[in-house]
Amino acid sequence: MLPMIDMLKISVPFKTDFLLNTQQNSAGEFVSYVDIKECSRRGIGLEAKVVHFTGDSALDELEVADLRHPYQSLPTSFTGMAFKIFQGTKLRDACVELKASPAKILQGHNVYGTTQIAVGAFEMLMALFNSYPSFYEMLDVKGSLLDLIDCTFSAKAKTELQAKQVINQLKSISNKQMRASVRNEHETTCYFSRGSRHVDRKVYLKGCEFNRQLNKLRTLNEKGDHSNDRVIDVMSDPKLINFARHLIRFEASAKRRYLDEFDVPKNLFEACRYQIEYEKDGRCLIADIWSRAFSPLMESLKGQKMNVFNDEQVHNRLKMKYGKTTPKGNRSYAKADRVFRLYRSLVSDGYEAVKSSYSTRATFYNNLNLLLEAGFAKAQLQNLQGNGKDNVVPLLQVIAIDFSQQRPSDWVEPKAGDITKLYGLEDSVISLVA
Repeated sequence: MLPMIDMLKISVPFKTDFLLNTQQNSAGEFVSYVDIKECSRRGIGLEAKVVHFTGDSALDELEVADLRHPYQSLPTSFTGMAFKIFQGTKLRDACVELKASPAKILQGHNVYGTTQIAVGAFEMLMALFNSYPSFYEMLDVKGSLLDLIDCTFSAKAKTELQAKQVINQLKSISNKQMRASVRNEHETTCYFSRGSRHVDRKVYLKGCEFNRQLNKLRTLNEKGDHSNDRVIDVMSDPKLINFARHLIRFEASAKRRYLDEFDVPKNLFEACRYQIEYEKDGRCLIADIWSRAFSPLMESLKGQKMNVFNDEQVHNRLKMKYGKTTPKGNRSYAKADRVFRLYRSLVSDGYEAVKSSYSTRATFYNNLNLLLEAGFAKAQLQNLQGNGKDNVVPLLQVIAIDFSQQRPSDWVEPKAGDITKLYGLEDSVISLVA
């Protein structure tokens, strides 16, 4: 079983030498907060909530208050890594939060990737070290905490249309504590139990997301932004594009409370060692976290069936008729897809049932005329009685996940760079990714 880690979030505390205490209330409770000005002296850019001019001349000086660090993107070998300083509150100790997709920062894409926590986490720490080596010395790196892991598996549909049908079908599924979220308006994404304190789950079309990201980067490149040229080169690989096509990704975002249920230590380096011990007998920690998270969904899919639309020829005809080129040079099939959905509704439910489902007769006939303009006979459509429902297959058969085919056969496990430069890590920690 070869899943992947799609996201890691870790918190790195500050050394006590750089923490200050302030009395919070009459009970004498104290909160430690970081010396934010010292962070700035070591290269961190800050923003101020309050700014005052202290004079009337052109050489006015400024007084600033309520300094804070905004979310920042740090450069890595490929894509950026989210970085933010939390100064310290009663609810959260002063720390640095790092968040990134290990696959993206190691190889330039997250269609497939590593399952090793240590490889991704150490690459993230190294990106921070390389960006701010002096600031890095303020951190108690050995005390780093593992906050979140995104664990994913993917299934492959036969066509993009079928993949979209699966997403639509999943939006009506619920089992035990697993419920499709109320706001599920996206055609290519379905959220479950969104906002849970334990685990968030979502299912989405990876190929659609991949193409949107690649098109966005290409657009920026055309406007003169060449910061992502290496990523564009990686993502433009035809083999990678083909591998991502029609992928249905099942993603479990395991938060700290959920990781506690697997006895995963809070300390990042202890968690890395725990994974090594856990997998000595052939198990996979990431796969097991994913399996528990999605077991309610898989149970609910047993016995579920769905119509499989095989009318690719009709769909292609509508694409030929109603496809258009956008000002950016991309092909858009939104209109063709809308007309095709009407066609499938007619086949599945019958002419009269679909006609009565429209709020106005004019809307129905406007869409019907688009089918007629594409070459369909009105009499043929009016005779549809809704007998298209006999083309039904079990849903689990459509989205069967091939656990052995999550990566190409020639894929090579990425390795972290020269982490021996990382400040404060002993040899036993470095050996985790050696």
